[in-house]
Amino acid sequence: MKSHRLQLTLGGLFAASIALSTIHPLGDPRAGAQSAAIFQGADLPPRVRAELESKCGDCHSQNTRYPLYSHFAPVTWIIDRDVREGRHSLDFSRWQSYTPDERINALTRMASQVHAGQMPPRMYVLLHPHAHLSQQDQTFIYDWAKSERRRLRSHFACASDQASAASRPPQP
Repeated sequence: MKSHRLQLTLGGLFAASIALSTIHPLGDPRAGAQSAAIFQGADLPPRVRAELESKCGDCHSQNTRYPLYSHFAPVTWIIDRDVREGRHSLDFSRWQSYTPDERINALTRMASQVHAGQMPPRMYVLLHPHAHLSQQDQTFIYDWAKSERRRLRSHFACASDQASAASRPPQP
């Protein structure tokens, strides 16, 4: 009899989890998300692109791969919150829409957090061991972020100089 109650209770919890997973209290980041290229307009080496896509893209792009367990409440709510916060912080898919200053600031934060081992978060790596960044991965991403930041600063400084020169009246 106790076994029957346990099965009934577990079945009820499973059904409730499925029903509750359709509710997204903070909004559903899956709705309207379409696969998109990342870092459009950036000078991104293939190895760095591959690392960022596979290890960071689930939270920081529109190309999120949701594992099976992410479709059950309350786990779905936690994952939805994490993805929403990750995209809000930095969305690789929106790179081209960022202003030059936003790009430079994002690269600074990325370099700092990757170098310090703060990204990806430990809890994420526990559930997704493939997302672990080796010391070599961290160095590649850190070095790329620094060089891309330098490139952007140089590029936009030159563009700014040209724009200010073009706006000056001709000298007699």
